[in-house]
Amino acid sequence: MKRNESKSASGFTLVELLVTIAVIAMLAGLMLPAIARAKGKANDAACVGNLKQFAIALRTFADENDGKLPTAEQLPGAPANPANPLPRICDVLASQFGYHTNSMPQTKTVFRCPSDTVKRFEENGSSYEWNSIYNGRPVENLRRSSNPVSEAPLMYDYENFHAGSAIGSKNVLFADGHVGKI
Repeated sequence: MKRNESKSASGFTLVELLVTIAVIAMLAGLMLPAIARAKGKANDAACVGNLKQFAIALRTFADENDGKLPTAEQLPGAPANPANPLPRICDVLASQFGYHTNSMPQTKTVFRCPSDTVKRFEENGSSYEWNSIYNGRPVENLRRSSNPVSEAPLMYDYENFHAGSAIGSKNVLFADGHVGKI
């Protein structure tokens, strides 16, 4: 009797392995844009959270300073009066966050927007610009102004760090404490 021996293949052939790798690569390529969008949304949420913390810090600062907002330089890297520059907003509000100005955190800090890719934090101590037209103004005056307090932008990103329009958008802290985009 003849014995019919057939060998069964054990393992993958090179073609099967290459096809499997190609399919995995295509699936990964399809997932990367979704992952990038999710990361961008997470950065946006962190930025909004930072600005909401500023709302609390500004309210606390005003409560401790006769109801007045801080006085700070709008762009510390290029002060309005170089002979007599105002302090940076991060230095003025540091104590509200429990920071000491001579040893402020450099990575995880409320002053750094996670989407700040142009290094405004390194240049100015904050990724967020203080709107200097409100320097030293009483919070109550904002409520009585002709513009509603919801339209008074106190702080915002220096640059269009966030997705929104073709040129990006800024997150903005308004005087009533809400954060929106412009």
